[in-house]
Amino acid sequence: MNERKFKIFTDSTSNMVKEDREKYGVDYLHMLFIVDGEEHLADLDWGEISAHDYYELMRKGKRITTSLIKTDECEQKFTEAYEAGYDVLYIACSSKLSASVKTAQLVADELKAKYPDRKAVCIDSLASNYAESLMTMTAAKLADEGCSVEEVGAKIEAEKLKYCDYGTVETLEYLKRAGRIKASKAFFGNLFGVKPIILGDAIGNNYAYKKVKGRKASLDELVNVAVEKAENKENSTLYIDHADSLADAEYVKAEVEKRAKFANIQLGYIGPIVGAAIGPGAVIISFYGEEVTIVGEE
Repeated sequence: MNERKFKIFTDSTSNMVKEDREKYGVDYLHMLFIVDGEEHLADLDWGEISAHDYYELMRKGKRITTSLIKTDECEQKFTEAYEAGYDVLYIACSSKLSASVKTAQLVADELKAKYPDRKAVCIDSLASNYAESLMTMTAAKLADEGCSVEEVGAKIEAEKLKYCDYGTVETLEYLKRAGRIKASKAFFGNLFGVKPIILGDAIGNNYAYKKVKGRKASLDELVNVAVEKAENKENSTLYIDHADSLADAEYVKAEVEKRAKFANIQLGYIGPIVGAAIGPGAVIISFYGEEVTIVGEE
């Protein structure tokens, strides 16, 4: 293993658990969530509020909004990396969902005068959730192989549409309210008893591209997607994240295991930023696989 030449960051939308952050030696930039006008750090370790209590707030009607990465924290962490002699790679939430990548690039541009020899590569992942984390893990592996920050950035850019998120929700209401969903008017017109299947599309939007009848059918469709679209299953991990709906996530895991052999299947909570937009009851699968080519309606 080579000594890394740069520090790697993701952000609160990645949902990357502490074990994975420590294993791959990466850090993350905090976003914020706001409840009753009070700002809170979007902590992926749920240090301030438990995931269950967070989603209970939503079930009880609390409106939770979110904001992008904190400029001061970004500047601090980039500066610390530069001072220690490292370059920076930041794999950011999709620019269709957050202005975080733009903020980080502005910070990097401002620091350039003081640190002319240091480099920052800020990547618009066009993704969120564990698809964003998977890119970050790949970046870490490439860094350990001795690749430069530019080389890693180029490789991630070339393959980022193969890092996939597919999900389903109890209701589209949260996504509609947050402005985080693209779907046709016809789709919204008749949702009685219907559950949407959502993907991160080829330009970084959440797109409701398919609808099925009933909750079980929506979970079964996620199983179908994992089995049919994930590549190199025997050497890769399937991530199943849920918004306080563990039984549904476990159902998806069990059904996938009947039909495919992944090296590992990891269950976890959807983090506070993605959760605020997608709502309690959501289930998302993330994997490396068939390149996404679908572009949702604008």
